[in-house]
Amino acid sequence: MLARAFAERLHCYREDRRLSQRQLALLAGVDPVQVSHYERGRTLPAADILVEIARVLQISVDALISGKANREPEPPLKNSLLLQRLQDLDKLDRRHQQTVIDVIDAMIARNKLEDALQTR
Repeated sequence: MLARAFAERLHCYREDRRLSQRQLALLAGVDPVQVSHYERGRTLPAADILVEIARVLQISVDALISGKANREPEPPLKNSLLLQRLQDLDKLDRRHQQTVIDVIDAMIARNKLEDALQTR
């Protein structure tokens, strides 16, 4: 029962964060096959792996185990991979950060233009 309930919560949180099983596995430092086993309720992760999975998903361990989370604030970004990249970018020097901001601005402007052209 615990494994099945855990499996469902893990799957929902992972999808909510827009991560594939492989991405979650890489970020948590486990084999992708293990994540598949967890989500199918075949096995439960060891405590140290559970902590890493919760960290990656930006939720409490309690939320994964019992579903009764101490309500944590909503993560700044649901896409955990994007959040990790932004944290990495924050460590770069200002010149490189500005380059990334310029690229992002250009992509957003292009998307807005495409949307405007499609609504005509």
